[in-house]
Amino acid sequence: MYDFAVVGLGAIGSATAAELVRRGYSVLGLDRYRPPHTLGSAHSDTRMIREAWYEGSLYMPLVQEAYRRWARLEVSSGRTLVRTTGGLMMGPRDGRVFAGRPLAEVVRDDSDCISLSAEDVADRFPWLRPDPGTITIYEPRAGVLGLEACLEASRDAAADADLHFDEPVAEWSASASGVRIRTDRREYRARRLAIAAGAWTPQLLPGLGLPLEVERTVQYWFEPGGVHADALAAGPAWVWELERGGTWYGFRPTARGLKSGMHFQAGRRTDIDRVDRAVGASETAALRRILERYAPDAAGSLAHASVCLYTNTPDEGFILDRHPEHPDVVLFAGGSGHAFKFMLVLGALMADLLTGKPPRHDLSPFSIGRFRGPMRLAGRESTGR
Repeated sequence: MYDFAVVGLGAIGSATAAELVRRGYSVLGLDRYRPPHTLGSAHSDTRMIREAWYEGSLYMPLVQEAYRRWARLEVSSGRTLVRTTGGLMMGPRDGRVFAGRPLAEVVRDDSDCISLSAEDVADRFPWLRPDPGTITIYEPRAGVLGLEACLEASRDAAADADLHFDEPVAEWSASASGVRIRTDRREYRARRLAIAAGAWTPQLLPGLGLPLEVERTVQYWFEPGGVHADALAAGPAWVWELERGGTWYGFRPTARGLKSGMHFQAGRRTDIDRVDRAVGASETAALRRILERYAPDAAGSLAHASVCLYTNTPDEGFILDRHPEHPDVVLFAGGSGHAFKFMLVLGALMADLLTGKPPRHDLSPFSIGRFRGPMRLAGRESTGR
């Protein structure tokens, strides 16, 4: 019998397995696919990490710890995982990005963040063309996580676990003697179970009725060009709320090209067994129109496009809690498009719950119980690209 079993070895699951191994436990890991793959949420080159977005929210201590944990993993793995690029947070003053977020909270004397007008943005970043009245905060310390390198480093840290890929879980059960997990190959036993299965969570927890919605989104990579191509290649990442067009994001180019896509009001609800993996020409054309309007030097030829899955909760906050009927089962769900940057922290918190250690952060905002009473927001973070 293993001490712990972890179902799902993407971002959060691999981090959980690695943390349990570090603490000296025997760990079984199971995943339905073999990495790297593009069928879930943990793929597509890059993710953003920044602090300004979280000012005054419950996520601030989490992201601060995340920076420290990524730095330690860089040292232990010998990999470059975080690149400081700077970041722009942009939108209308009365829009979703800045709603309830006084600029004075973010741009203060002890902060490196600065507020920029639309004219300032055009001067400093000439490849961007914001509408008049667009509010911008520039965060110099914001950076980009190399997704594949991060996942490889996390899995390597879990190398002493018994990891099984291409082995989906058919069912599990829990009793006073532990948990049983059945796959199409065999049955396993462990004392306790962690479930971090992303978009497949509803299939593994059908009786809980979790309010999870799987959303199909598309990420694109373009070949940038034009007179500002060099400045664009050295520029910051951005999250930009448009007046009526949702929220879009972009990263400086990598070997794959310049990554961009839509976040809010961009995806469509889907069923995990019937995801449309083809990217239509009309979808690409819609994003290209935004690029041509606001960042024309980024609107080169399309190099690649990939479907990504969000698993959303109604308040866009995480679920990280014990199973209400089986206290030896801990689950993470509802990454809502912004969990990756926190994966090392969330993995440690999962390990805390599994081992009976008091969690280092307050997990009550991430409880399952919040969906069984009046709805309240878990925080203001939503755009995790």
